[in-house]
Amino acid sequence: MSGPIVRNYKGGSIVYFEKDKAEDIFVLQKGRVVLTYTNINGVELKEDVKLGEFFGVKSAIGRYPREETAQVIGAATVLVFKVPEFEKFVSDKTHLIIKMLKVFSSQLRQVHRQVREILGQGEAKNPAFELMNVAEVFYKNGNFEHAAYAFEKYIQHYPDGMYIDRAKQLIDLARKKTPFPLTIQELVYKPEPGSQTGKLQEMLKTMAVPASNTTSSVDPNSILSQYDKASTLMNAGKYAEAIDMFKTVSDRTDSVTQEEEQFVENSLFYMGKSSFKAKDYPSAISHFSNFIKRYPKGLLLKENLYHLALATEASGDKEKAKQLFQKVTQMPPMDDSISEDAKSKLKGGRS
Repeated sequence: MSGPIVRNYKGGSIVYFEKDKAEDIFVLQKGRVVLTYTNINGVELKEDVKLGEFFGVKSAIGRYPREETAQVIGAATVLVFKVPEFEKFVSDKTHLIIKMLKVFSSQLRQVHRQVREILGQGEAKNPAFELMNVAEVFYKNGNFEHAAYAFEKYIQHYPDGMYIDRAKQLIDLARKKTPFPLTIQELVYKPEPGSQTGKLQEMLKTMAVPASNTTSSVDPNSILSQYDKASTLMNAGKYAEAIDMFKTVSDRTDSVTQEEEQFVENSLFYMGKSSFKAKDYPSAISHFSNFIKRYPKGLLLKENLYHLALATEASGDKEKAKQLFQKVTQMPPMDDSISEDAKSKLKGGRS
């Protein structure tokens, strides 16, 4: 094993981008490196790497895409480890392992606290419910990959859980990137049988205590209600009506929360997708192009560009479509299904 290499960067250089494939681990030897990432609340944060500090560790060891962008400010020198080299390096350095565990543990606690704040939860209910709730929040925000991953973990850890049927239904829809269906009832907390809360509820039932008559009413004019209605119409093949409703959401100019903004963003994409399904390719191209102008860093940017390529191809402009498919293959992550489909189109394969 040859050991780490020294790499010098000029000012403004990017060590790695968010969502890049993670293979290397870095140590800042000289200069300044800033990590830029978006926290679970959707807020962009910056963090300086300290001299002698490792970065890029979690994604490299976990073999998942980078969660942040690392940029050099001024100029910098870093040591670059491959994972096996890094593992060998720290294997007999207990103090380094303990230090990293403390950092990771602190980060996990911060994420957990932020998740609870987003979900509006005070004290814990139960892990099964919380995992399902997190999965559905990701799903409703259009973060299909994270939602599918959370549903998968629920199915794995709670095969006999009370939400298992719901999880199996939603994971299939999330994997297909189908908008959260209006027909699914709101997730309701149910204490596990045998828990103290469950025993109390059972006791109240035997005492004939009347249940609360309050119901959660959903405002039909809320962004979520309109988005759900539009999604249902699109899934039913009523594309013209779906486009009108998605347009109502995308044109909302009133006070929009951070969570609602994701529905506004998604609506512009699904206007294009509905037009594409209706074979109205000029309108589809217009909607997909507007999405790129309005959300150049949107969560659905890559999928939007792929569908723009499909609509362009269907409208007869093969050369421009080819350029768009090529661009899709160059967007991270490079090994997802969208990239594979784009590569297939470039080779003249299936759509």
